Order: sequence, then structure tokens, then C-alpha cells
Amino acid sequence: MLRPLVRLAELVRTLVRQHYLDLSAARVWPLCVLVAYGIVAGFIYNPGMDHPWDKLQHLVFFGLLTLSIHAFFCCRLRISAGIAAGLGLTAELVQALVPNREFSLGDIAANMLGVTLVVAAILLLRLEVRAALAGGSPVPDRDEDIDAAQAQPAASLSARGSRSSSS
Repeated sequence: MLRPLVRLAELVRTLVRQHYLDLSAARVWPLCVLVAYGIVAGFIYNPGMDHPWDKLQHLVFFGLLTLSIHAFFCCRLRISAGIAAGLGLTAELVQALVPNREFSLGDIAANMLGVTLVVAAILLLRLEVRAALAGGSPVPDRDEDIDAAQAQPAASLSARGSRSSSS
């Protein structure tokens, strides 16, 4: 009884090693959240019926989809964003051809906004991580200029103060 399960587990381990798949929690967790969200939203909202939270549902779903593709497949951010955006556009175009469904530019905009927000969040996180690893600020040249500009007025004020106190 356990022998087929052991063989299946060994086959999965071999394939993971062979193809360098990372099945850690950090890679699988966004996909699990996406599936759970899709199931819950499917039970709560009737597909094809317009409801007050429709655009928010599109935004959240396509944001989670972008994060899931990026995390699970370990691909470049622009590839995962392009795939998610393409799926969002395709889904709306297909709805134009299906009876009892309707094409909506608002849904496309919400889909793209969800993708864009996740891409921006990932880019911001990467910038912060790089800055933390470098031990500096995210934009070191600009911060040095700001520090120099702040130091100059203080120096001129102290010079003025010493002149006025001597007179």
C-alpha cells in the first residue's frame, strides 16, 4: 500500500532535483492564497453578476496572480507581469464572445492596476533590500547632495552669528 506512495515521492524528488524546482513555502504560499481567494470569491459572488466590489475583486485577483506566477515559476518580473496582464486581457476578450457575459474596459483597467501595484511593490521591496545589503540608502548620490546642502546653511548661519556677536 505504501510502496506506490514512496515511489511517487521519490519520483517527485528526482524531478525537483533534475529541474531545479524550488517547492519551498515562499514559492508555494502565494499560489495557495490565490486558489483560496478564488474559491471563496467564487462562493460569495455569482459570476457574471455585477456587484459593488467587482473592480476590487479584479484588482486583488490579478495582483495575487502576478505574485503567484512570479514566485512559483521564479521568472523575471516583466515576464510574470506580462503573463498576468495577458491573461487579464484575454479573459475580458473571451467574455465578449460568451453569452451572458460582458466585455468591460473597467475590468481590464482593474486587472492591469492589480498587476501594476504588485510589480511596484516588488520593485520597491527589491530597492529596499539592495539598500539594506549595501548598508546605505536607496539613492546614495542624492542623499549626499541633500546632506551637503543642509550643512551649508548651518555653516553660513554660524559664520553670521559669530560676526554679529563680535560687533
